[in-house]
Amino acid sequence: MAAGGAVAVAPECRLLPYALHKWSSFSSTYLPENILVDKPNDQSSRWSSESNYPPQYLVLKLERPAIVQNITFGKYEKTHVCNLKKFKVFGGMNEENMTELLSSGLKNDYNKETFTLKHKIDEQMFPCRFIKIVPLLSWGPSFNFSIWYVELSGIDDPDVVQPCLNWYSKYREQEAIRLCLKHFRQHNYTEAFESLQKKTKIALEHPMLTDLHDKLVLKGDFDACEELIEKAVNDGLFNQYISQQEYKPRWSQIIPKSTKGDGEDNRPGMRGGHQMVIDVQTETVYLFGGWDGTQDLADFWAYSVKENQWTCISRDTEKEDWPPLCRAELQDSQASWRRAATVPPSTVCAAIL
Repeated sequence: MAAGGAVAVAPECRLLPYALHKWSSFSSTYLPENILVDKPNDQSSRWSSESNYPPQYLVLKLERPAIVQNITFGKYEKTHVCNLKKFKVFGGMNEENMTELLSSGLKNDYNKETFTLKHKIDEQMFPCRFIKIVPLLSWGPSFNFSIWYVELSGIDDPDVVQPCLNWYSKYREQEAIRLCLKHFRQHNYTEAFESLQKKTKIALEHPMLTDLHDKLVLKGDFDACEELIEKAVNDGLFNQYISQQEYKPRWSQIIPKSTKGDGEDNRPGMRGGHQMVIDVQTETVYLFGGWDGTQDLADFWAYSVKENQWTCISRDTEKEDWPPLCRAELQDSQASWRRAATVPPSTVCAAIL
């Protein structure tokens, strides 16, 4: 809420004027300046690299520092083999120090595409003066890269950009000091490390990492390190990292308990082509039928994960009066629907599968 009870107005996102500052190469009349004009019906209105050998790039220079929030790519009116299948966008206040803002690709069609660029660090907006577009792969194998039109949008209001610029300068200074602290500690320059940290009051890392370095590197106390890692796990410090990892199966042999000796009578024999399903609520695996190499099987088994034990429900469902006896409840926890049915075991397994 602004002074006098007025509602604060969000900064306006508008088109950002720029000029072509530098480029890797161009071929024939396909000049870099062509990307300033949107002419989707003109096949020659594009920048085309002289080759697809890296690095190929275009560097755009904004009229003044701005918070660059979006980039839009225009295209030719038809699909084209030189369209960018993969590319990256970098940005920064100078050419020598740029941050990756986007890694993506264009669809091979005639529609404009707009992408949101990274413009915040720790929820704080940072400004750019230079934008670098780096083509990586075209839709046609071994074809040169082409860009037809580029449009940048964001905030260039000095009242908004200047505080962000001040914060960004301070942020870069702090990061430089952290790199120095890291270098001093890695090379065991203890006095320089402690002096710089005391003078700047900048922490190199999370206190737990400092504690881990002290116990592992300086003291070699492996037991204390394990306790520290366990504490970090219990405190949930690894939750975000773990949530981003792909699940990997880990297989181990299951040897069920025996109730009638070690014979085959108390567990299913070897087979293929059978039907199996698990009831996740009761942790029970159901096995029906299959082929043992000589005959079709019609036996029906249940394996309890909790008890680690097989139970034979029927030796031969074809010879027994199964349809009225096998009542199954099928449940889909994601769709939240439930159905009860009186069906034979083969239908139960097939339906759940």
